[in-house]
Amino acid sequence: MDQNNFVLFNSVEGETRRLLTYVAYALPLFILGCGLNRSSGPVPSNPTTTATQHILFVGDSFTHGRYLPVRTYNNTPDTGGIGSTVASAQVVDENFTTTVKARKETQPGETGPWGGIPGIFAQLAQEAGLPYDVHIEAISATPLIENYNVAQDVIDRPLWNAVVLQEASFQPIPVVLSQNSKSDPAVFCNAVGTIERGIHNVAENANVYLYQTWAPADTAYSDSYTSSFSPSAYLTSLGQLSAAYHDVYLDAAAQDGHIAGIAPVGDAWSRAWNEGVANPDPYGGSATGVSLSFNYQPGSEPATIDKPTDAGYHHPSIYGAYLSGLVLFQKITGSDVRIFGATEQAAATLGISPAVSTQLQWVAWEAVTQQSNQLVKPDVDLCSLTH
Repeated sequence: MDQNNFVLFNSVEGETRRLLTYVAYALPLFILGCGLNRSSGPVPSNPTTTATQHILFVGDSFTHGRYLPVRTYNNTPDTGGIGSTVASAQVVDENFTTTVKARKETQPGETGPWGGIPGIFAQLAQEAGLPYDVHIEAISATPLIENYNVAQDVIDRPLWNAVVLQEASFQPIPVVLSQNSKSDPAVFCNAVGTIERGIHNVAENANVYLYQTWAPADTAYSDSYTSSFSPSAYLTSLGQLSAAYHDVYLDAAAQDGHIAGIAPVGDAWSRAWNEGVANPDPYGGSATGVSLSFNYQPGSEPATIDKPTDAGYHHPSIYGAYLSGLVLFQKITGSDVRIFGATEQAAATLGISPAVSTQLQWVAWEAVTQQSNQLVKPDVDLCSLTH
């Protein structure tokens, strides 16, 4: 366990809570630390290490990013890097050129090899002087347990010093919020335990992290839409989703008991919205800031459609992906991402301005160093909820 040890929560006894209890979540979430003086005090230096650290990112399109330029960022173009174990800013895509049908990168427009958010992590590590060998094993729109079932030989390797687990967005939250009949929080929580045990059976000292994802705009839109779009109803739904993701990742870590940490990416997105760094409403909201979701972009790969429920409103923009990479890097390495400042190269390559990149670095630092390990709804045991 790292310094941000989890507060373990006892399971609440009694009947399984009704899914509809989640509509009671309030919007103002995770805003501790807002309004900090960001010009006060020196920024500390990053830790150093000489031994190469081998890290695997397991997930779906919230890990590979789906859209260019994030999806292929820092990939290895010719071979995918299969077999490489040296420290590098280039990411090894374990599924590129695979012969396993379920792992092949065949989604239209999502050609590999992939670099994605792990590519941002790898670039930050290189700039910080930390020798990381970064690998990605991602299958689009696939729950963790299904991923593990077809890629166990990749995930359960003695090589790994760290493994990061990201669940498909629909799986860990109740059906009433996801509106997806496949949702099953109990399956997610059990998958975390199954995968953690598999990893530790072969790599006893590996750190297993959970990558807590964000509330997707298209899901919040669907949750809130009745006969017309209501910005206030949308923001309420966004808050409900953010709280559910926050809680279920805490519950899964507590149920397992052997998780090294949760990277609070979803909490960081909420913080960016609340601090005005990002606009939470891509459907015409008047708030200031960049959009963390990709939205509609003509000529994008894959193609996007200008409608509220398009996949563009589900996945990260360059800003959302960069913030996610920063949070993961801060949490896993213990580095202070503020040290990168306005000259950070991943941001520059992705097209993020120095002003925005430094704002996102501060948000990531706040999200990790002021991370809340308290449940928003302590009376609801999400790991007991099934569809």
